[in-house]
Amino acid sequence: MMPEGFAYGRNYLVEFDPHSLWYEASLTIAFHSLKHGIRTDYHTFTHIPSEIRDALNVKKLEDDGTLRIVDSFTVTTLLRREDTAKSTLVQTMEKSLSLKDWERDDAELLKEAAPEGEKKRLHIDDDTSTIVAYNDEKSFIDHWRTNAIPSARIFDWSMLHSTVTGSHSENFYRQFESLCDGIIDFKSREENEMIEQYARIRTMRGKAQGSRWRHLRLLDSGEVTLDRTPPKAGSLGITAWLRGPKKR
Repeated sequence: MMPEGFAYGRNYLVEFDPHSLWYEASLTIAFHSLKHGIRTDYHTFTHIPSEIRDALNVKKLEDDGTLRIVDSFTVTTLLRREDTAKSTLVQTMEKSLSLKDWERDDAELLKEAAPEGEKKRLHIDDDTSTIVAYNDEKSFIDHWRTNAIPSARIFDWSMLHSTVTGSHSENFYRQFESLCDGIIDFKSREENEMIEQYARIRTMRGKAQGSRWRHLRLLDSGEVTLDRTPPKAGSLGITAWLRGPKKR
């Protein structure tokens, strides 16, 4: 178990408003995770990979495998996919958004022992729910229950799935939430003629925490941080997961 932030082998769900700071926060988590030496995957469904690369600015870490950008965006566009050497697991996610294709290749991969480089990684999705545009909700939930969640346990990954609010059925959200070990919310709202940004940890299995909303700020560097108001006693430090997990 990592002392702060997330735990390996666990799945967490971020539910975010379209105009919230989730994207910037996801990059902040990835940046600080890499800074602590955690092997990190950034799985992009809605952003050009070069945008992620420029934001993180850590090419050396990408070269040595500490950072891995998983590109499920380019396959949905007319852009040309980068031809780089990646594991079978990643290649499948970059070539297709059909969950049947993912399941077929995952089954082949799991017949063998997991390569050392695949173990103990933080995996961040910028918008997992994009997959629902290419698969129905039932297929998505079935895949996560029988494949994605068990795979995270097998590979000992800490996974941040994410979904935009208000785009799917209530049944979809409830089932997705039931599969995950924690739920984190990002929202934006207009106050005093300004758009203010908030986040909270709604629930975290096995941990006592407050679930109040915390005010976020976007720095000039592009990093997301919290207002320096001291948290209430018993709250789980949101600052900890904005920094990402600590290396075990």
